[in-house]
Parts: sequence; C-alpha cells; structure tokens
Amino acid sequence: MSKVALVLEGGGLRGIFTAGVTDCFMDHEIVFDYVCGVSAGACNTIAYVGNQRGYFRKCVTQKNRFKSFYGVPQMIESRRFVDLDKLFYEYTDEFGFDFSLFTNAPIDWEMVVSNVETGKAEYMTTKDAEKCKKIGCASCAIPGLVSPVEIDGQFYLDGGACDSIPITHTFDRGFDKAVVILTRKKGNYSRVTDGQKLIFSRLYGKKYPKFYEALCKRSELYREQVRICEELEKEGKVIIIRPTMQEISRLESDEDALAMSYFHGYTKAKEFLDRIREFKE
Repeated sequence: MSKVALVLEGGGLRGIFTAGVTDCFMDHEIVFDYVCGVSAGACNTIAYVGNQRGYFRKCVTQKNRFKSFYGVPQMIESRRFVDLDKLFYEYTDEFGFDFSLFTNAPIDWEMVVSNVETGKAEYMTTKDAEKCKKIGCASCAIPGLVSPVEIDGQFYLDGGACDSIPITHTFDRGFDKAVVILTRKKGNYSRVTDGQKLIFSRLYGKKYPKFYEALCKRSELYREQVRICEELEKEGKVIIIRPTMQEISRLESDEDALAMSYFHGYTKAKEFLDRIREFKE
C-alpha cells in the first residue's frame, strides 16, 4: 500500500468544514499514515489522530457565547478576543478529551508553527499532552489577536503565516500521496490587505522583521501552494477536498452557518470515500 498523508489547512472557524470531513473519515475508518495540521487544522489533527469524533465541532459551537473561546461576549471574562487557553485547556476537560488516545495513536502527526524570530515554519510533534496543548495554541495564535506562545525558549505564532498548506513539507518527508483538505472554494485565496500590513508593521516590523516579511508575502505563498496541490492532483498524487458552497468567515459566529459548513464537509467527504480507499491501495 502507498504511504498516504492527510494535510489540513487552517482558516479559523472555516475549520469546521474540515471537522465534517475528518468526522466522516472516522465514521468510515479511513486512516492515514501521517497528519500535518495548520492552525484550525491543528485542532482537527488532535481530534482525528485521537479518534474523538465531534470534538472540534463542540469547541466551535458553544451555545453560551460567554463560554466561547472567541468573540466579544467572552472578552468580559478573558479580556482577549481569542482565548486559546479555553480551546486547548478548559475545553479538553469540559468535553472529556482523552489525551492518552491521542498520544498513543499509531498515526504520525505534526502541527505547523511560525517562529517569529526566524520568520520560518517549524513542524512539531510530541508524546506529552501538556506540550501538545502548547503547540496547538502556537499553531492557532492569530497574528494581531494573540500574543506569541513560548515553547522551549522560542516564540511562535500561527503556523499559517509561514506555511498555510504544508504540502511540500509532507512530500519532503517521503510520502507518496496526500489528501489535502482546503477550507476555501476553488479560486478563492488568502489575501493580506494594506490595512493588515500596516497593523503588522506596527506590531512586528521592528521586533520581528523576518516574521513581518513572511506575513506580507503570505498571499503569494498561499497561491503558489494551491497551484502545487492542483498540479499534484493532475498527476494523481493528491486528492483535494474543499468547499463548493460559499465558505464562512474566519471568525464566524452564526450557529446555522457553522452547522451548514460542518455538514457540507461531511457530505463532501462521503463523495470521496471510495476514491480515497483506492488511492491508499
């Protein structure tokens, strides 16, 4: 059988589309040799590798907005628009996430983080539950909304800043094929606006100039990574699963929109099950 990897893009709350896809994989016992997740894709990596169906969906569909990990209501308590401690520490207890299943799973995995000093992506894994939580926080730490996360004396932010779709890294690791889950429709691309560049300049330009440069080039890199995925798809080395309906926003709060995106992901995954089984042979 071929060695097949699963690559999970980020995109904030658009990651609930990916949750629908990976829940479908779990329901139909589709297992990959390796998973590489970025940002929200890192959250889905934890749920998928740990075989804990529905976990990410629970995290992003809190009925009580004051208990949510993002948004204005919860800021009264946390004083942060995005509170990743809730996502990786409180919710794991609240929803009974079993880290022993995750750390002992027979699937290799990595999460992508961005080193703010070097402006380069790094790919982390661990068997330690507490370090895993910290890596997850770093991978999801949205620039401008979350402070850098310290891991082993280095500081990190959102993995998507330096490697939004780690397809090159995955193939460099020796995998023959990959299933890539994207959270944007075909033809839709990540874009860094002039306003964002100004904010990033003030936040990171002097202290972390290499990271600031990476943020400014993110849109170009994203387009190139999508192009690479599509070329590999033509060669039969990649299967891309992505939304065909209008994707939700990065910080979507509408419950119906979130539910619709989740079920859209689940339905799209079902369309690919037979093809993926053949792909893995």
